[in-house]
Amino acid sequence: MREWQVILNYNNGKKKEIKLYDAERYFDGYLKIKRRYFSSLVQKIKTTQNYFIVKGIEKVISPKEKDWTANPWVLLLIKDFEKDKSFWLLMKREKDLSGLVIAIGPKEFAKYNNNNSEAKREIMRIFNYLIAYMNKFKCAIIIPNYIKKIIVENPTED
Repeated sequence: MREWQVILNYNNGKKKEIKLYDAERYFDGYLKIKRRYFSSLVQKIKTTQNYFIVKGIEKVISPKEKDWTANPWVLLLIKDFEKDKSFWLLMKREKDLSGLVIAIGPKEFAKYNNNNSEAKREIMRIFNYLIAYMNKFKCAIIIPNYIKKIIVENPTED
């Protein structure tokens, strides 16, 4: 499995490196997420405390050790309360404001999808469930630190 490295550095000084696994093989290319999906996700941020957006992506390194930090990244760190499982989805936003799923994690989730002929369907189900069943998940939307201003503020912050 080809490994992406994402270095997170939050405003509170916490620094963390996570490894995600290239998603190209699961979709015979990279799965495209429509702009409309991101708009729906923003609406969920406004209506629940379980979803929030924060700056934190400091560096993104490709499997070929190339620095891809300057791209418009979105990292979803998702926790399923019912199944007590985590899912990570690294997406690169495109000029038309759609997104491509570039990598998934953690390793257990990536390994599961390696052996799963329904990987695309299962990952799409996660995207759909995030919108439909807000109380089932906690979702942190992490964006690059170079972003000057977050347009949608965390509803739990004053």
